[in-house]
Amino acid sequence: MSLHRLTATDGVWLSLESPDMPMHIAFLLEFSAPEGGAAQFLRQWRAGLDAPASLPQPWNFVPLKFPPPGVAALVREVDDIDLTEHIREWTLPEPGSQDQLTELVSTIHRKQLDMSRPPWELHVIEGLAQDRFALLLKVHHSLLDGASAMRLFSDTFTEDQAARDVPDLFTVRPAAESAETAVPKANPFSALLDALTGLLALVRGIGSAARDALRRARGDKTMAQKAYQQPDTILNGTITGARDLSRRRYDLALFKRLAKAGDCTINDIVLYLVSTALRDYLSNHATLPEISLTAGVPTDLREEDDGRVGTRAGMMFTALGTDIADPRDRLSAIKYYIRAAKQHMGAMAPNEVIGYGLAVTLPWILGLSFGFTNTAASHPMGISNVPGPRNPLYWNGARLETIYPISLLMHGNPLNFTCIGYSGGLHFGVLGAQDKLPPMAYLTAAMDTALDELTDLLLPDSVRAVG
Repeated sequence: MSLHRLTATDGVWLSLESPDMPMHIAFLLEFSAPEGGAAQFLRQWRAGLDAPASLPQPWNFVPLKFPPPGVAALVREVDDIDLTEHIREWTLPEPGSQDQLTELVSTIHRKQLDMSRPPWELHVIEGLAQDRFALLLKVHHSLLDGASAMRLFSDTFTEDQAARDVPDLFTVRPAAESAETAVPKANPFSALLDALTGLLALVRGIGSAARDALRRARGDKTMAQKAYQQPDTILNGTITGARDLSRRRYDLALFKRLAKAGDCTINDIVLYLVSTALRDYLSNHATLPEISLTAGVPTDLREEDDGRVGTRAGMMFTALGTDIADPRDRLSAIKYYIRAAKQHMGAMAPNEVIGYGLAVTLPWILGLSFGFTNTAASHPMGISNVPGPRNPLYWNGARLETIYPISLLMHGNPLNFTCIGYSGGLHFGVLGAQDKLPPMAYLTAAMDTALDELTDLLLPDSVRAVG
């Protein structure tokens, strides 16, 4: 039995797994089938499946129950995998609308993965239209994050519409981890030096987080990282496993024009969109606090050739300016807060950033690990912008039309916004705790309105695109 140790971050995802907090993420991929239609395409694909199958990492990883994953984060490799346990098939009833697809995906997403086998599933969904079908890849966060998933899609699918020997997602191993491309260290001393350097950076990050914690305890709220500063809202407290999903596709070119006109980044525009939508959502369906809401913003720490499994990301904590009524002033505040957080993290080495984020969230994580579900959260929501493939991709001639990300939720963290830029579109998956929050459809409708208002403000008379 081959054992592997995952990172401390991935150990956290494993240790928190529960019915109320399933620690998986998902990606909804919509395809247009080539000539012959979706039914014929999928019939031919099924005929080529082998069961049982021998799969590469991480698709053959099974978490060990002992020792506790938060301590050791160990997984073992299994040789033969029964694909019938991992591939599920669904057919939408007529008319096969996008609303029906979203409802089905919400239902699938709320269910825990079976942790006694490799924790991933591929759901095949028909009934959208004659030439349309969807795949829902559902995978534990300890195996993939958003950035590694985008690399997986780029490595699996092709820009060649005529190619017909394209592999399945679950048969592809991250390139940097393959035996053919892995480059060994020149000598063991070099490897030891790298390990010690990484460990020292991790310790420095932990120390920096400890200093900030002492400042927060003394009432200092001037730190660049706005952790543990959220006001009392409906976002606080415990959740159940019920999930509510809403999706949006926006024109990426419009976001680029807005960013240029606002002298900011696309990510700043995303934060503004969320902030403004939250003001409307809470004002109309709950209570808008007088103090600004905060958010955790993941930052990818992978180098270009880093295809390792699991998570390689840090976390920035920023204020959203939800307490500011004027749109221009709100955008200026958002830019100020996130730039301060970026500058603070920018002065750290990657392992230092990871150590900082782990240490900041440690009181919350420890509380949840010991069953204290009302432990104060470091941030009440996550907002993530993941760069995706720029050009259209194909799977054996089927064109990948959209990629919608679906994240995870936790006690004290019942709301998540994740978007992926792909082939000219910016695809949002907005996930909320269904039993705790008003419908997410209200929130995405408020996002539409916020985008229109910002476009009127920065780009009068421009054309909008919402999908």
